[in-house]
Order: sequence, then C-alpha cells, then structure tokens
Amino acid sequence: MGTMENLKLSGRATSPGLVVGKTFVYRDHLGALSEPRSISRHEIEEELSHVQRAVETVREDLQVSAQRIEAQTGPKLAAIFEAHEAMLGDPSLRDEIRDEIERELTSAAHALVRVFDRWQERFRQMPNEELRERADDLLDLQGRLLREIAGVETTALEKMPQNRVLVAHRLLPSETVSLPHRAVAGIILEFGGPGSHAALLARALGIPTVAQIPKATEKIADEEEVIVDGDVGEVILNPSAATRTSYSERIRSGRDKQFQVKLLSREPARTCDGIEIAVLANIGAREDVVAAADNGADGVGLYRIEQFYLSRKTPPSPQDLLAELQEIFAPLAGKPITVRLLDLGGDKPLQFLNFPVEDDPFLGLRGVRLLLRYPDLLDTQFNALLEFSRGYDVRILVPMVTLAEDMAQIGRRFRQLADAAGISHPPPLGAMIETPAAALTIKDIMQHADFASIGTNDLTQYTMAAGRENPQVNNYFVEDHPAVLRLIRTVLEEVGQIPVSICGELAADLHTIPTLLKFGIRSLSVAPPLVPGVKEAIRQTSLQTA
Repeated sequence: MGTMENLKLSGRATSPGLVVGKTFVYRDHLGALSEPRSISRHEIEEELSHVQRAVETVREDLQVSAQRIEAQTGPKLAAIFEAHEAMLGDPSLRDEIRDEIERELTSAAHALVRVFDRWQERFRQMPNEELRERADDLLDLQGRLLREIAGVETTALEKMPQNRVLVAHRLLPSETVSLPHRAVAGIILEFGGPGSHAALLARALGIPTVAQIPKATEKIADEEEVIVDGDVGEVILNPSAATRTSYSERIRSGRDKQFQVKLLSREPARTCDGIEIAVLANIGAREDVVAAADNGADGVGLYRIEQFYLSRKTPPSPQDLLAELQEIFAPLAGKPITVRLLDLGGDKPLQFLNFPVEDDPFLGLRGVRLLLRYPDLLDTQFNALLEFSRGYDVRILVPMVTLAEDMAQIGRRFRQLADAAGISHPPPLGAMIETPAAALTIKDIMQHADFASIGTNDLTQYTMAAGRENPQVNNYFVEDHPAVLRLIRTVLEEVGQIPVSICGELAADLHTIPTLLKFGIRSLSVAPPLVPGVKEAIRQTSLQTA
C-alpha cells in the first residue's frame, strides 16, 4: 500500500474539479457505543432521560449547523439541518425509542440504534431518490445522538489538518458541515450518489469529490499523495512528478475556463452550426430559482412540486399552491416554466393521505397512477396551475406515464377544469417518459400530449433493472448504455415535430450531449450550477458531422 506510482482507482464523479493533495483517512468508531447492554426496570427512567437530554442538545447543535452552513453557502443547504431538526421533533420516533427501552430492557444507545435502523430501512425502500437519501439523514442523526449519549465530544474529522483530501466510508451532512471550507481540498468516498447531501454540499463548497471507490479506506493510507479528478471520477495514488505537473497545469487552465464559461452563461447556447438549444434548470425549492437565474438558465425544465407537499401536515388548497408558485417563480417571470405534477410513490410519507403499503413500490402506485387514484389531489394542482398560467408561460408535465390511456384520462380532466375556469387556451400538457413501455409506444401517448420530457434517471433504472442508489448493482446503472440511448432515439424518431426535452443526470453528461443533440434533442434540463458548463458543451458541438 502506498508504494506504486500512478495507481488509478475509478469511481463516480459527484462534484467536479481537480485537486492534488495529501490524504486524511476517516474511520468512524461509533459501533462500540451501541453494543447491546441489558438494564433492569428501575433503570428505565434514567435511560429515557439520557435520550431526552441528547435530543435537546442535538436540536440546539442543529440550529447552529444551519446558521453556519447558511452563512457559507446560502439557505438551500441549511434546510438539510432544519429537516433534521424536524425529524428529531417527530414524536413517533421518540415514542418508538421509549417503547424499545421499556419492552427490551436495553440501554438508550442500543434502543436508539435499533429504532433508527428500522426507520432507515423504511426510507431506503422508497421509490423516490430524494426520499431514499433521507436514510442518510437518519444515520446522521443517529450518530449525533449516540455521541451525545456517550459523551463523545467531537468526531475525528474536526481534528483534520488543513487542506487534506478526506477519505471516508460515507459522509453524512453533519460530518460535511463540520469541515471548514478551507480544510478540505478533495473528498474520496466508498458510498454516495450524485444526489446525496454530501455531494450537494461538496458541489456548493466547490470541493472535488469522487464516490463509489470500493474499499477506499482500506486501499488508501494516511498522508498518501493523491490526485482527485472530480470531472471524470478517478483517483490517482502516488502520482509521479510528470503526472503531478500535467494535473497542476489542468487545474490552472480549468480555473481560467470556468470564469469565462460563467461570463457567457446568460447568452443563448448555439451549436457551431447555429442551432439554438434551450438549457433549462431542474428546480426543487425557491433557492434553486435564484441559482437558475444566476447561472443563465433559459427557464425551468422541471419543477418538483413534492417538496411543498411533503412539508405540510394538511392538503394544500389551490390558493395555497398558487401563492407558493407565484412566490417561487417571481424572479423567472417571462421565462418558460415546466411544472411536474406530484410524483409520489406507494410508500412516500404524505402525512394526510393513507397510501396503500406495497411490496414493491418501484413497480407500484407511482406518479400518474397515484394521481388518477386520488382525483382531489389532481384537481387541486390543475386548478392552481391553470390560474398560474394567466401570468406565466407554464407547461405541465405528467409523471411516470406508461399507457396512452393514462395520458388520455389526465387530458380529459384537464380540459374539463380549463373549461370550467373559462380558459380557452390552457397551457401545454406533456408526458414524462420514464419506462421502456412509454418510449416504445410514444406515438400512441403523444396523441394525448403536447410535448414529452424524457426522465433518464428512471428510464435507466427500469431499462437496466438496477436501482439508482443501490451500490450493489452500480455497474448495471449505466445512463448512456446503448439500450437507453436506443430508447431515446426511438422516441425522437417517432414523435415528428413534437418538442422533446431531456431531464435527468444524462442531460448534464458533457460526453453524451453531442449524441443527444444529433438524435434531435433541442432542450436539456439540468441542476442550476451545471447550466454554464452544458451551454459551453453545446457551443463546441457541430450537428453536421456524422
């Protein structure tokens, strides 16, 4: 270990950039704190008081973390810690820990781990990627509470020297926020996808990150020199002098180029042969709208309405939803805004709906299937969006369309509500193509839709039969696999002049963009910070070449 020069390890690029630095290998030793320990009945109250005290202290710490990260990166990421605080305030979680202590006569630490493990498992089974990643939030909270109960002051991370490359098993939000910005040059992880909070924080802080490097904490030694290439997802151990020099040159020119690309981001993106391509932003919350405007997005290609619903204990009225839309999108008035209808799956915790529990929620009541089952949920959204369309350039996207009949039913209801509202030209209604069945029967579906948007994350998952966040089958989740590209091409060949956009990680894959444009894609939707780079890639592409 640590002797061979230029040893290359390949993983998944989750935060772009290049860095050369010395490693700090982080191994968390929380396991020993939660070993099973039996208690007698008279000790129950004492163990419960340990939990109560830990909860109070951790809630205060979370408030401090939120303030710290807001000062560093803005309100979007601070919301992670506010969400943790809300989880901690959930009485059912605390009741379950109390029951575990009383029923099993076990210590507070062990009860806590057992309950949190059950909750994590529940979240990891959920169909929606954002919700699956909340399992890491629970793991994070569990660690904070355990440390508090055991009286462990800090994690080893806070003792990390300046400007090191952090090597870890996985990285939780509390661990990421405890890294002062300048102390971490790069990050190498064994687990974690591009949508994990660690990846979001690393991107916001500009820390190059490569994840999904198997056994990284075993293969990489402390104080070893490494190159982290967050652009392609590679790590080079013990680089030779020549390798180090060439990377240092790339780092310098990369900084200059990044500055130029950002300057041009507000200009339209045209290919070398003058074809204009719309580069839109994927939005989840109001902070993303500001980032979209700042990065020169041409509009919104996907607004995920779920965040608004998941934050509520009662169903919103059309007026509530309308007020939210108007407030969020005020900075983008005049630009096209595509709002996806609520994309919930069978076991997502909408507090005011009793969803059926399903054995296999990925293949169950998701997206449009759920909306058709709960017409009130659908009507609220349509009524709010119809009203919203009076002042904004809105398009409405129907999630998880598999059958033409899905789209026909939704379309009929939409027209009825538009007629009732006296709107003779309602906004365009589009189908989200996320399953092979939808791609292969696109002609039938488009008889009932005005446009299509291909959601490549789910399309890949369903085509390759590989869960997006499951590290066991990561090598099967290949978004630019020939099978996935062939389905995209089929859609474009069959729809004629109907507009088709792509949203999903593939839309931001700089190597695949030329292929997508040659297929006929004229609209891409990506995370706001990626807009400038995608526009630049389009400007380098010629559609005339084979």
